[in-house]
Amino acid sequence: MAKLHRPSPNRKQLLYFAKDQMIEGYFAAIRITWFSTVGACSVSELVVRSNDIDAISQFPQVIKEALSSGADVSIVSFAESQNFGLMRL
Repeated sequence: MAKLHRPSPNRKQLLYFAKDQMIEGYFAAIRITWFSTVGACSVSELVVRSNDIDAISQFPQVIKEALSSGADVSIVSFAESQNFGLMRL
């Protein structure tokens, strides 16, 4: 497996957010694409349930850490982008 690396100064990380309907009981779906020196090397996907307050409160930090580590982040949720702390990133 290729080694993960810090973001290249020549590569811009992608933060994609879409407001859309979710299956009942779900708050959001998130996909994080990790990169190595040869390109995309791993993808992490998870869903957050509407009743998981701890996970929802950790979203801004998870997004910030992923982006600062060189990953791309995609989010789909019925909530507004402000609910994820995206205005503070």
